[in-house]
Amino acid sequence: MINFKSGALALAIIAILVALPVSAKKADVVLETPGADETLIYILREGRFMGWNAKMWIAVNDKTVARVKNEDYAIVRTKAGRITLNLATTGIVMSAVALDDRPGETVFLQWRVGDTEFTEVDEAAALKFMKKAKRTDPIDEILPNNEEAAALINLSRLGYDVMQPASGEVVPDENNATITFLRRGDAKHLVFGIWGQDGYVGSLAVEEAMTISVPPGEHFFLAGNVGKTLMKLEAEAGKRYYTWLDFGTWVARVRLTPIALTEAKDLEKWLSDVDWVERNSEPMSAGNREREVIVTELIERAVENTRTGRSDFHLLGTDHAY
Repeated sequence: MINFKSGALALAIIAILVALPVSAKKADVVLETPGADETLIYILREGRFMGWNAKMWIAVNDKTVARVKNEDYAIVRTKAGRITLNLATTGIVMSAVALDDRPGETVFLQWRVGDTEFTEVDEAAALKFMKKAKRTDPIDEILPNNEEAAALINLSRLGYDVMQPASGEVVPDENNATITFLRRGDAKHLVFGIWGQDGYVGSLAVEEAMTISVPPGEHFFLAGNVGKTLMKLEAEAGKRYYTWLDFGTWVARVRLTPIALTEAKDLEKWLSDVDWVERNSEPMSAGNREREVIVTELIERAVENTRTGRSDFHLLGTDHAY
C-alpha cells in the first residue's frame, strides 16, 4: 500500500533541494604585488585543533600590525630593509624570522600551533592553502610590539647560522676568567640565545656547551624564552665558572643556573656528554648589529633594575669558582 504521507514528505524535500541555490565556486585567489622598495609577506596559519581559538598577533620590528586566526591567512606589506617578523600570543613569542633586504619580493610563511619556526613555502603551495582558507580581517589600529626584544634573543631562530664546532673548553689565564654555558637533555627541539652586556654570546642547542673569556669583575648575562633570566658573574682571573641553561618542564621558562663547587662530580658527567661550539668568525650583518643594540639596551635596563631592587638575578661568584 502506498504511504501518501511519506510520498508527500519526499516530494517536499526534493522541492526544497531543487529550490536551494547552488553555491558558487570560490573565486581564485589574486596575489597582491609588492612595491619596488617593499617586502610583501603572507602568513598562512594551518588549521590545528590544539590552540585553535588562540589569537596570534603578527609584529614587524617594533609594531604589531596584524593577527591571524586558525586556518586563515594574513598579509603584511612593509618597507624592505631590516625586518624581524614575530608571531606572539599572551606575551609568548611563538615563532620569529628575519626577512632582511628582500625588496620587491613576496614571501609566503606557513605556521601552525606547535611549530617553533616558520616554513617558507613557494607560491603554488601558498595558493593551494589560500583557496581553502580566508583572509583574517585587519586589526583596528597598529599597536606596539611588546615582544620585540624577546623575538631577537635567539638569532639562530631568526635563520642565522652563527655557531660552529669548537675543539673544547677554553682555559683561563692569569689575566682572565672563563665562563662555560652548557645545556643538558631538556627541550630537545629548542635552541636558546645567550647575551652579555657587550652583545650576543651565542646559541645553544640541546647537549651543547660553549666557553668565553672575560676580564675580572662584574658581568651580566641574559637568556630567555617565556620571560627572561638574568645572571651576574663576579669573575676572578684564573678561575673557571659554569652555568647550566635550564628549561622548565611545567613552566616553559629558561634559567641560567650557577653550578657550585659542590656539584663537581655532576659537572664532570654533564661536560662529558656535550658537544662544544663557539661563535663563528663571520661579521654580523647590518641588520643584526641593529638587533644587537635593541637587546643590549634591554640588558642594561635589566641591570639597572637589579641595582634598584626591581629585578632579581642569579649570582655566579666565589662559591662557583673552579
